[in-house]
Amino acid sequence: MKFFRTIYPTLIWFCLIWILSSLPSQHIPSVNIIGFDKLEHIGIYAILGCLLGYWLIFKDWKLTTVILIYVFLLLLAGLDEYHQNFIPGRDVSLYDFMANSTGIIIGFLFYLHKYDRS
Repeated sequence: MKFFRTIYPTLIWFCLIWILSSLPSQHIPSVNIIGFDKLEHIGIYAILGCLLGYWLIFKDWKLTTVILIYVFLLLLAGLDEYHQNFIPGRDVSLYDFMANSTGIIIGFLFYLHKYDRS
C-alpha cells in the first residue's frame, strides 16, 4: 500500500475531476442550491482533499505549509470551475465552487484529525 503514501492517487483523482469537468454537457442543468449535484461536488472534492491529507500525513511539514497547500487546492477548484465557462453546455457556478470548497475543507479536517502532532 505504499502507492497510497505517494502523491500519485491525489494527482490521478484531480486529473479525473478535470477530465470529467471538461466534457461538454448535452443540457444545461438547473441551478439547485442544495441538491444531489452539490452533494456530488462535495463528495468528489472531499475525496481529493482526503487523498491529499493522507499523503501529507507522511510529510514532516509545518501546519502553515499544509494550509498553503490546501489554499492552492482551493484555487485549483476555482480554476476548474472557471474553465467550465469554455466548455459547451457548462457554466460557472458560485454554488458549485462553494460545494467544492466544502469538500476540500472536509479533506483538511481529515488531515487535522489524522495528523499526530505529539
